[in-house]
Amino acid sequence: MTGSQAEALWWPHVREARWFQGKGRDGALVSLQPLSWLVPPGGDVAVRPELGRVAYPDGDSELYQLLVSYRAVRPDDDAALIGQLDGQWVSDAPRDSGAMAAVTALLGVEATIGEPESGIAVRVVTPLPASDLTPRWYPGQQSNTNVFLGTAALVKIFRKLEPGENRDVAVTLHLREAGVEDVPDVYGWVEGTFAGVRYDLAAITEQLHDPQDGWGLACDACRTGTDFTAHAAALGHALAAVHRGLASDETTVAGDAIADQMSMRLDAAATAADALAPYVPSLRIAFDALRGRSVPVQSVHGDFHLGQTLLTPDGWRIIDFEGEPLKSFAERQAPDSVWRDVAGMTRSISYATSAHPDPSSEDALNWLTLTREAFLGAYCGDQRQFDGDLTRAYEADKAAYEVVYETRNRPDWVTIPLRAIQHVTASVTLHGGNHSHAHL
Repeated sequence: MTGSQAEALWWPHVREARWFQGKGRDGALVSLQPLSWLVPPGGDVAVRPELGRVAYPDGDSELYQLLVSYRAVRPDDDAALIGQLDGQWVSDAPRDSGAMAAVTALLGVEATIGEPESGIAVRVVTPLPASDLTPRWYPGQQSNTNVFLGTAALVKIFRKLEPGENRDVAVTLHLREAGVEDVPDVYGWVEGTFAGVRYDLAAITEQLHDPQDGWGLACDACRTGTDFTAHAAALGHALAAVHRGLASDETTVAGDAIADQMSMRLDAAATAADALAPYVPSLRIAFDALRGRSVPVQSVHGDFHLGQTLLTPDGWRIIDFEGEPLKSFAERQAPDSVWRDVAGMTRSISYATSAHPDPSSEDALNWLTLTREAFLGAYCGDQRQFDGDLTRAYEADKAAYEVVYETRNRPDWVTIPLRAIQHVTASVTLHGGNHSHAHL
């Protein structure tokens, strides 16, 4: 097998995968570097991670993980099959139940596999439950790939890799250790080393029982005119608990620096999505309202919306702390204002009105207003004052990001964030951005 053969085999699969974040950038898969065998050859199936480097014309590149299974006999499930190389049938291992069963057998015990320069380590915080752990690939659209293990656990396979510890693993583990129960428990993780650099490859977490997706619940509620305020308030309380668990020493950032970063992202977004161009001047006004201020910052969720929440019999749970996929690793690691997460949820609540038969109707707008106010009221409680300027600026920043995302991934949905852009710019025109720290 030559590298070029493997790259040619995998590239059609990678470029169409939902987890591939380089769509629209004319990239190419230029290398595949295998790590140690998780499941060595000799049995029915062999499995190993292979790290694929995707290069772009602008000189940028990204590293993706392909978890690959190899079989001498064609697998039963053609959906997992990628093709053939050197007489071996090659599959996407997360969709190959036999391959994942072999991998699962390795996840309950701390272990180091392979050579230091290309090895793999399994880290265990809590042993996996002694129950049925039959793997089942989750077909939902994700930026990573999830495999359920029976009804007890979940393996999240990270696709786009960044050096060092994965933020989702680190933050969730920190919150659990701080006593925050509004996030899933962590059983452990898998890390790998490539060219002397450590990467987190997968997380093994609690599988939440009977979870209901927050996005779907909110959309159903808006579509049917069902009150969602109690759920919105519970989400506000949950986010407040997460922020308390992540709070650190008093750290501040100059509002000018935040405004500059938002303006830079806006410039990049307007270049990537022509539909933003008419709104750029008004959006800058929303950002400029932060200038001259000192803004407290801390670790936050970074990509908070209804799709990152699950309703369980034990209450709401917040998941996926990796941050916005299109942001750089440094941006996602940096402390930020808690109002970024608040704005992420208010934007998501606004998104949910798209499920209404007439999103611009009085009924839909009333549902939005009541739901938004319930969330904000519960989040602020008696401990925090609502910050109108920060929320508006972060809503505008988030909506601009959404326009780019929808342009690249779901063009038919681009009108949804554009509607929010129009609302923010109208608000800026009306208020001039001069009611910072306004009360609810």
